[in-house]
Amino acid sequence: MRKPARPFTFLFGDRMRGGQRFRSQPEAGFTFGHRIGNIENLKSETGRNDVSFAQIRLRRPRRAAFFASFPLWAYFLVLLFTVRPVMAQTDPTKETPEKKSEAAKKEAEKKKWAPHFILVPDLYYRPETRLAVGIGGFANYRLGKDKENTRPSTIGLTALYTMNKQMRISLRPEIYLGGNSYILSGALNYSIFPTKFYGIGNNVPESQAEMYTPTTLGFLLSVRRKFFQNVFAGLQYQFKKTVIEKVEPGGMLSSGTITGSQGGIISGLGLVLSWDNRDNIIFPRRGRYFQLTADVFGRYIGSDFNYAAFRLDLRTYIPMFEKHVLALQVFMRAVSGDAPFYDLSNLGGAWIMRGTFNGRYSDKSLLAAQAEFRLHVWKRLSAVSFAGLGDVSPNLTSFTFNPFKYSLGGGLRYRIDSREGTNVRIDYAWGRGSTGLYITLLEAF
Repeated sequence: MRKPARPFTFLFGDRMRGGQRFRSQPEAGFTFGHRIGNIENLKSETGRNDVSFAQIRLRRPRRAAFFASFPLWAYFLVLLFTVRPVMAQTDPTKETPEKKSEAAKKEAEKKKWAPHFILVPDLYYRPETRLAVGIGGFANYRLGKDKENTRPSTIGLTALYTMNKQMRISLRPEIYLGGNSYILSGALNYSIFPTKFYGIGNNVPESQAEMYTPTTLGFLLSVRRKFFQNVFAGLQYQFKKTVIEKVEPGGMLSSGTITGSQGGIISGLGLVLSWDNRDNIIFPRRGRYFQLTADVFGRYIGSDFNYAAFRLDLRTYIPMFEKHVLALQVFMRAVSGDAPFYDLSNLGGAWIMRGTFNGRYSDKSLLAAQAEFRLHVWKRLSAVSFAGLGDVSPNLTSFTFNPFKYSLGGGLRYRIDSREGTNVRIDYAWGRGSTGLYITLLEAF
């Protein structure tokens, strides 16, 4: 016998008759969902004629299942709304406090090592230029990921004009690559620079000086690689073209007896060897720096002159009384062969023997020693005192230091870049028979 369906349960008044089942009929009646019941059949089955539609309450099995499972649905909804906040906190695409803190640290680190650009007026008074005015630009930045331990790369740009109608533009980069494993450095210069030629030797009279005007275009490129700790070695190439625009009639240069008096090209290849453990390359407080270069100039590489040049630079920085520094330097340069007069070893200028006219004493060999005491005064302000002596000679074995050539002076420093130690330098110096005022960027050594 076919099992009947259970479409409804009927309640009559205050009595319930359960288990009464009937099949849906296609006759007209009342409809719930897809089931059809007939009141007439219900009357005949129950034997009651007073059954009305209003007295019948029907409960469908599907509706009963829904209400029976209501606690489960309620639990699911509660679980859904309580779990969603947790899911939002662990969403990897949404910033958490930890992620925000990490992002802030990265942003602070980025700002800490951002490139620094410095632009200052370049003003100085030197014996060879008188008053000079111009502009100096300096940029420093650190390459690579480990910026804390990478040395700062620098690019310096200077453009100036002097009261002696001299003009010079120079660009000097020094770039550290590969975590200080490689150093690229160089210089690019262009100048029209009327100046004095005193002659060659360590005791030429000042009255012998004559004016000449050279126009010069030159560059230097050096590539060094680290081979051992603090030891670098590499190659360099330099080129300079000099045109002598004007000389004094009847002078030494007009006679044509001085090598290079007609101008010319120098082109040379060289070796560079250096040892450097300074704590800072811009304003060192401790450490040593030694560099030796050897360059050969010859016609086979495009030079008009055949000669060789050797250069030795030894520096030591000794910290004293916590914030003060004693800086020492010994500098030597020697030339052999047929070098033009404008590439001989010159004593004087803003870097070697301040207070002496650059080129006042010129010869094939130069030897100088300098000492500078750097005293921290207050915050960004420092003071210095310095002294030096030096001489030139035809070779390394004939230095006489007679007459005695000296440099004495003092100055102030104002730090404009606390991260790398870049200073504005103001120095006043006395030399033998001359003085000089220097206002520029970076230390003398």
